[in-house]
Amino acid sequence: MISDYYKLPLRPDKLMNKQEQSKCSLTDSVAGLIHLIAVTSYGECKHDISFGCEIWEHDFENIANSQIFREKLRSSIQNTIEKHEPRLTNVKVGIQIDQIDYRMDRHRIKSRIRLKVDAILVMTNESFTFTDQFFIGPLSYY
Repeated sequence: MISDYYKLPLRPDKLMNKQEQSKCSLTDSVAGLIHLIAVTSYGECKHDISFGCEIWEHDFENIANSQIFREKLRSSIQNTIEKHEPRLTNVKVGIQIDQIDYRMDRHRIKSRIRLKVDAILVMTNESFTFTDQFFIGPLSYY
């Protein structure tokens, strides 16, 4: 049974110097891939244009119907996880969208996306839960 997984992001400098890459657990590896799916746009991964989700297609839009947007985003993330993460089964994705008064240097409203993924790890048959959140318009991590 493989117990060590490579931690994202990979470090090319370590590879060039023949050093060991950082390792992580199965759950951290799966969580890293789900995060990568959530912040990658379709077509950004040149060897597989189906990797990613729809978030970037709506990054600067005023979301007129949040129900439709939430369902499209939920569906795109779930489909990509089911296609590209074979270590999970029974995947259920939940999305919550909040309007936040976000102040740094000036006043502006941003949309916060909360992502929750519940699934079963195939290798161990254990429950797996992943949560993430980020702002869009422009995309920024929280």
